[in-house]
Amino acid sequence: MNKGFWKKSMALGILGTILGTGFACLSAPANLEAKVNFEGKFDFEPHRGGRDARPENTLYAYAYAIEQGATSIECDMQMTADGDIVMSHNPFLNPEFTVDKQGKRIEAGRYDIRKMTVKEIKEFDVARMDKSTEYYRLHGRTQVNPNTAQIPTLEEVFQLVEESGNRNVKLNIEAKSYPDPIQKAEYEGNVDKTAFLKRFNELVKRYKMEDRVILQSFDWEILKLETELNPNISLSALIEEEPAWGKEAESLRPFDKEKSPWLGGLDIKDFKGDAIKAAKAIGVDIVSPYYGEISKNMVDEAHEMGMKVVPWTVNSVSDMEMLYAMGVDGMISDKPWLLRAFLEGKGASLYEKHPFSSKYHLNQDHVATETEKPLNGADAAY
Repeated sequence: MNKGFWKKSMALGILGTILGTGFACLSAPANLEAKVNFEGKFDFEPHRGGRDARPENTLYAYAYAIEQGATSIECDMQMTADGDIVMSHNPFLNPEFTVDKQGKRIEAGRYDIRKMTVKEIKEFDVARMDKSTEYYRLHGRTQVNPNTAQIPTLEEVFQLVEESGNRNVKLNIEAKSYPDPIQKAEYEGNVDKTAFLKRFNELVKRYKMEDRVILQSFDWEILKLETELNPNISLSALIEEEPAWGKEAESLRPFDKEKSPWLGGLDIKDFKGDAIKAAKAIGVDIVSPYYGEISKNMVDEAHEMGMKVVPWTVNSVSDMEMLYAMGVDGMISDKPWLLRAFLEGKGASLYEKHPFSSKYHLNQDHVATETEKPLNGADAAY
């Protein structure tokens, strides 16, 4: 992965020269103060709760992340047909780890969460890995599985955090939105963004989580709407420019004639390719690019503009080493045990681990096995 990282960095360096100041660092307006206070801690973020240790985006994963002393828990939310919010990276139930109530592996693309009620979603078990898949090869071999796990609601996540008694942990929650027609089924089923955010803010306020949540999204219109609905919420702009993963994995599209559908009505060309200035116009606090798309110069520029930089998804010690040397403010990783050990070795400022009595506690940390690497150099699509 180290070799692939440097190849990609060279290519991106050329693109960065074309774009001017680069696209990975964003800044917030001076008059917008984020509610989240990281208290000088390095932002240690288990991805989807730490999917290489527990089933992703489940209460088992989130409990594990809390126990590990996470600064923030990275997670994903989708809106349901009955107006609630559940935690899932994909809009469709994923057959790679999902079976129905009869224990049968589900079909891909059959169950659209956005067209289902919470009750219907709860009938499925999302802790049953298909061992024949690439997903299992990458994430299942080290994962400790409970007997069964359901997709939780956002309210259940807030309740778990409340139950844990951990006043330090934050939640970095991605609002999954699909503004790009290229995505077809995802685009056609996209939810009403205002209704989505109204439900999100209702729960945030009910559980007094305004100073504990960061709202992140690739869809910058979501971030603009949130600024209007609740300017006290910290915002993180996700960025992805990875042509190898398909056109939908390019969020800026500086060379397209049309505006990118991901930038909330902005055109990156109006900012001479400078995503920092573009994002400053919508008022974000954190930039979160794919880890292979940043450089030391980009990190420095972000810091000069008051921005934190938290790349995703960093799963090898060699990549952690390079990013830490760049001065990033945090890292998101599928392998929290690996990232925490690395950060402890560096003397980074972290919160203490936080064991607590919970039915979602599993005694084993993770299954110790040799780390697998993605066949194409990255697995963000999973």
